[in-house]
Amino acid sequence: MQIMKVAEATTADKSLPEDRPKEESKEIPTIYLHPKFSNCSRTDLAILISRMLTFLIQINDSSSSSAPDKLSGLTRFHSRVPPNISVYNYLLRLTKYSSLEHCVLLTAVYYIDLLSSVYPIFKLNSLTVHRFLLTATTVASKGLCDSFCTNTHYAKVGGVHSSELNILECEFLKRVNYRILPRDNNIDWCKLESKFHSFSLYDEPTELPNIGSTAALKNSGYNVLNAYFRKIVQLVGPYDASPDKSKAANYALLPPSPKENCAKILGDGELVIQSDSLGKSSTGAMISGTKRPSIQEAHSRKRNLEIEGTDHQPIEKKVSELTKSKKQTFNQKAPTFT
Repeated sequence: MQIMKVAEATTADKSLPEDRPKEESKEIPTIYLHPKFSNCSRTDLAILISRMLTFLIQINDSSSSSAPDKLSGLTRFHSRVPPNISVYNYLLRLTKYSSLEHCVLLTAVYYIDLLSSVYPIFKLNSLTVHRFLLTATTVASKGLCDSFCTNTHYAKVGGVHSSELNILECEFLKRVNYRILPRDNNIDWCKLESKFHSFSLYDEPTELPNIGSTAALKNSGYNVLNAYFRKIVQLVGPYDASPDKSKAANYALLPPSPKENCAKILGDGELVIQSDSLGKSSTGAMISGTKRPSIQEAHSRKRNLEIEGTDHQPIEKKVSELTKSKKQTFNQKAPTFT
């Protein structure tokens, strides 16, 4: 994992020597992104994903050129020649005209690992990236979004015939065994199912030790995509980390604010983190190494709000008795002085 680089500010008061021609030294700006991918700009997210894809394409193209037999690795996602449109422009076209959400863009990157785990012949290179992106965004839109377009629309935007997109979609779904929702153990499940040629449901946990685990199960897909987002920023956030030079900018994550790191104590004594940190996906997860407050301690906090005394009467009862005694004192006759 590469260390994120931050562009250093250049001093403007340094003068160039007179004998040298004055060259315009442009500083590469640094764009700080929110730690949660849903709060990030879709344009910046598309730039980061195109950088990541271009980086993978460069590696796979160099390895495939040295392979002795190129025909053995052909898949349905292969094109005869690389398309003229770049990965960045193609991804922007899909995002703009198909109204792709943040989760759809990141799920397309997640699908690379998912498909490669059960289909080792598939390699993301300059011949497969365009058809794979079109198929991945189409499947992700149908699986994650409430509203989506038709295959005819997606095919028109992607530059293929609708019948070809239908074939690509069926090929992808059969390869991953219809496990299109991002989950922590999806890749392992797909490997086992591909090996034994069977389908099995997720194992439901028999014990739920705390309320945080239930919340973690509900947000497991979000946590997977958020982890992919952080890894992408760490790997290709620096401008020099990828051969894609579509935008001269460095990307880095904003540090978490103190409010996001604070914990909230629930009514039954559970201590749950409120938001994600940069290193861990902790939505709804118990704080590690923190002692869990017992139910007795939770009830003791409630008793602290009551008035101390032998009868331990609530505040409302004490106030009502005090008001009643004041009324009785007011109704008594005032003493007369002679």
